[in-house]
Amino acid sequence: MIRTAFARLHWTPDGALSVFDDGTRWGAQPHDVPHYHALAHRCGYEGDTLAYAREHELAHHLVAEAFGKPSVVLWSLAHGEEPDACETAGEEALALALQRYARTNEVPMIDRVNWPSLRQLFRTHLENVHA
Repeated sequence: MIRTAFARLHWTPDGALSVFDDGTRWGAQPHDVPHYHALAHRCGYEGDTLAYAREHELAHHLVAEAFGKPSVVLWSLAHGEEPDACETAGEEALALALQRYARTNEVPMIDRVNWPSLRQLFRTHLENVHA
């Protein structure tokens, strides 16, 4: 289990489950479609779409929390709401950038984010969950 500022993230046999502090939940599983496999490869996961899916949820939590709030995407989905399109696009781009940086060392060209610190937090959470 990974504890973030606003949620607990659990690895499940088929993906990940985010449980927010108010008890709401959202689960994620890998998708067996070509673009999903391509994203996993681009982010350094080779063919491991399960690891990509799990870590993508963690990345959502961490990039949103870096700005002092819960993941707009995961929070909205857990509450049965449609997340804001612009915020979703931004959070998705940041989550992917974090994963790619953590896995391939490609530094994101996005300002106002302490990428080295965020990458270290991401890696620390993964080390602890696998310990």
